[in-house]
Amino acid sequence: MKFLEGNSDFGINPLDSKNKVLSGKNFFVLWSSLGIGLLVISAGSFISSSNLTEAVIAIIVGSVVGSILLALAGKIGSDHSVPSIVSMRPAFGLHGSYLLTILNIFQLIGWSTFEITILSKAANIFSNGYIDFYVWSIVFGAVIILFCILGPLKIVKQWLSKFAVWVVYGSTIVMLVSIILTTSGQGSDSAIDPHSATASTAAADFSFFNSLDLVIAMPLSWLPLVADYNRFAKKSKNAFYGTFIGFSVTNCLFYVIGLLLGISDIFAILVAIQTFFYGFFLLVLVVDEVDNVFANIFSSTMSFKNIYNKINYKYLVIFFTALGVLLANLIPIQQYESFLLIIGALFAPLFAIVLTDYYIVRRGRISVEKFYEKTNRVKTSSFFAFVVGSITYFILSPISWFHVTDLGISIGSTIPSVTISILVFLVIELLIKKVKLKNEDYSTDKKIE
Repeated sequence: MKFLEGNSDFGINPLDSKNKVLSGKNFFVLWSSLGIGLLVISAGSFISSSNLTEAVIAIIVGSVVGSILLALAGKIGSDHSVPSIVSMRPAFGLHGSYLLTILNIFQLIGWSTFEITILSKAANIFSNGYIDFYVWSIVFGAVIILFCILGPLKIVKQWLSKFAVWVVYGSTIVMLVSIILTTSGQGSDSAIDPHSATASTAAADFSFFNSLDLVIAMPLSWLPLVADYNRFAKKSKNAFYGTFIGFSVTNCLFYVIGLLLGISDIFAILVAIQTFFYGFFLLVLVVDEVDNVFANIFSSTMSFKNIYNKINYKYLVIFFTALGVLLANLIPIQQYESFLLIIGALFAPLFAIVLTDYYIVRRGRISVEKFYEKTNRVKTSSFFAFVVGSITYFILSPISWFHVTDLGISIGSTIPSVTISILVFLVIELLIKKVKLKNEDYSTDKKIE
């Protein structure tokens, strides 16, 4: 298999050793960059009504736990050089992965739409409105297509590692210090006037575990993408540590910034950041946000190729980018916390099963053929556990439409959802194994007679 020869195409087959060239430092840079985003600041605002100490602890714990899960999911890809959606096949089956492909593409289109909207609005603000939103959306669409055609190796090695991520790191630290000093000067828990229309509208205090759910939701959203990039690793171990450290650091930083700003409206966040250093930080974040859209578009194509691998990669890139640009001009950003809810409810139990199947049931001992021609069609035990886990998440989440308030459980949604999914999956797998052994013994006894 050849890798992007003449910028022609990407596929979902295992990579040759010559294409596995990214180091641990490269993954630290990549996942540091992907952990940065204006949407993370918005998510941080949803827990701004919590006790400050508990909120910070929730941010640290949630970032560490979520980043470990992210790195473990990426390790499946770096162990076998397979993309994310293919890494789910042993747990859910070949045909089962098609349903997961559809779910993943929907979430990736949602992220792309959110981020193209934010990029275009931020650029519109930075240019003082002289260039219209829709023009900026087309400009960023063209840039994203260029990034995707260049491919992840060039983006990581040439763009992120040599320039972009270090500028963003420096600017982020300066911005965080500025917000802390501003907050201290106002003697308030928010860098923004709490009576302002732009202040966080969160009315109810989140518990520690509810806050934890929102923090973990961000790394969970990257779980269906991580192996698309970690499959290019030189060494799987280094990719694991680079991914874990890089994402956990920036996820913590940007959730804390969101916590201190206390603004949930993404456009109000843009205006607030514009006031720092004459908009320099806004410009830096806009530059980095392009990487996130690139990652979503790239992984959309990889997911689609799980169903139909013959379409040229460049055509898929153009289609998904154009779709994101179109939706950004048609759909307003509303109820961002509900989007995080759906991500948590779907991908927390889903990857709990994928990781349990790989690391506990199979103990990491699996041939690459199990991801392709020797995989099952559909694994019903996984889907049943997945449905039970998702329903559990929706019932327990306080921002869910199906939340049940009188259960008396205050440990959030993620932990119960993940625990129940794993237990149901393992119990069904154990029962299936016992039935198979019993049938084999019965067949043996009949032959002896």
